[in-house]
Amino acid sequence: MATLKLKYGVVSTDEHIQEAPDTWTGRMSKEKFGDDIPHIGDMPDGTQQWFIMGKPRGPRIASGGVAVTPKLKVPTRWELVPKNTYVPSERLKAMDLDEVDTHTFFPDIAGLSNGNFQKEGAEDFRLAAIQAYNDWLVEEWTDFSPRYISQCISPMWDVGLTIKEIERSVKKGHRGIIWHGGPELLGQPFFNDPYWDPLYKTCEDLGVPLDLHLGSVPIMGPYPGYGQNTERAMSGTRHVTSAAQVIANILFSGVFDRFPKMKAITVESGIGWIPFMLEMADHNYEQMQVWEDGLKTKPSEVWHNNMYANFWFEEAGLETRHHVGIDNILYETDFPHPTSTWPNSKQCREISLKGVPADERRKILMENAIKLYQLDVDYSGLTN
Repeated sequence: MATLKLKYGVVSTDEHIQEAPDTWTGRMSKEKFGDDIPHIGDMPDGTQQWFIMGKPRGPRIASGGVAVTPKLKVPTRWELVPKNTYVPSERLKAMDLDEVDTHTFFPDIAGLSNGNFQKEGAEDFRLAAIQAYNDWLVEEWTDFSPRYISQCISPMWDVGLTIKEIERSVKKGHRGIIWHGGPELLGQPFFNDPYWDPLYKTCEDLGVPLDLHLGSVPIMGPYPGYGQNTERAMSGTRHVTSAAQVIANILFSGVFDRFPKMKAITVESGIGWIPFMLEMADHNYEQMQVWEDGLKTKPSEVWHNNMYANFWFEEAGLETRHHVGIDNILYETDFPHPTSTWPNSKQCREISLKGVPADERRKILMENAIKLYQLDVDYSGLTN
């Protein structure tokens, strides 16, 4: 795999990619799957949407977020979708505006927490759709530039198929595993269940982290009377509770007692809430004498040994960095989602990191991610 030549010293670990129109049509058999293949189609009102299994996916064709003009306007047809969300050469230009060396990808149509392509349709269709996405991401992006970090999705309905696809994808160049924080919501065993132990062993052996994007478990719905922008703001704020539920479960799951070398990331959830959760979890561990149930490791120890979180705008969160753990913090820009700091990410992270010593900044902005994703890097081109 190509060496990443660092220029800015900033490895960003959560961005979103918009699948291109030929992601699936160019890789799945038309003869076998026909119009079931994910594709863009016209709606009666003149707008366009993705169609999957012959049905419009809705409610939008893409998430333009901060990349569209005017900002936050939702694209209604493909020609309105910003090219820097789906064209590799254009994405590099967007990254340079933010002065970041990498983008690390979570999908849109394929499901940012690996929830799509898990239940609807025949198994061969779902598996082909998953493999097409994983192949597209490497062939069109990772192979185009070492500045792109790809992460695979997988068929969660069968742990054997899951392992096979992860091994195939990692061999092709994927660096992480996009996983669902509540597999039971997909009709599968809980995250805690020994059913998944072969998967966790595979992650240990391959040295690839499980990436748990927020929003995978149910949360409170919005007030119907909110305006569109207010609803977006509230939803973006409440989603941290989704991550909190997932992480609370993981801390008490016992999974990391069984697989102490595996790593996991809570993605796009920030870091400011983590110290209180760890304090509460340790308090409850002691008060409820959890060790009597066989859980050997305290929740805070699980966190510091095995888990990571990324931030993109916080100031108060960085003040708690020693409670979160200097070795447990990553950085992201969340491009192009509405909450992204692009194209002002450099200024935003300077505010967040004001007063943070240089050695700690280096870990937070690049070294932790380089180690976690096993990146081959060249430091000779660093400009700051």
